[in-house]
Amino acid sequence: MNRLIVLFIFAVCMICSGCKAVSTSVTNVNLDVPYRDIKTLAVMRLNDEVIQEREVKGLIVKTVTNPDAGELLAGIMTSELARWGKYRVISRSEIKDKLSAADAKENELVKWRDYTTLGKVLKVDAVVIGEIDEFGLSTAAVYQRGSVSFNAECIDTRNGKVLWSLDVSKSVPYKDEVELANNVMKEVIEKLKKDTEGGL
Repeated sequence: MNRLIVLFIFAVCMICSGCKAVSTSVTNVNLDVPYRDIKTLAVMRLNDEVIQEREVKGLIVKTVTNPDAGELLAGIMTSELARWGKYRVISRSEIKDKLSAADAKENELVKWRDYTTLGKVLKVDAVVIGEIDEFGLSTAAVYQRGSVSFNAECIDTRNGKVLWSLDVSKSVPYKDEVELANNVMKEVIEKLKKDTEGGL
């Protein structure tokens, strides 16, 4: 009986703590002045191996990870960077077609950070590569929370120089992690735009 009471109190505490202060947001944009003018850009599939290794977890609070987070976030970032208009951003389908024609594998080139080959095959001045730490939904009896956390670097394919980097983490009450990712990406690209225009 005492064990059930302790378990019930623990469950209530977990739910209550989950309802409080679930909104956290960290967005860091680091800029570096490029050696050359960057006109063309490709966003590579973000590495999501860390989160794909996690299964649905938790008894009281269950966390589900999006099954194709890397491709989804790369697509969202591609759209937002294209909307900015600073670069000609090639589409994800164009990236796949060019890599396929060259018999090259995206995950291997990104893993080995082979910027020169990526630049030649895709015919771009820079590539964005990154990793996802979190992308999914956590649910409990009285709340749902979406979480998006990733980092990314824009790298000059000629010299390997980092032009800008993003470090993003947001967790808020949400029912759809994809909608949250769209909103977060709009915010971070807008911040990048402002910081770039102010810093260059």
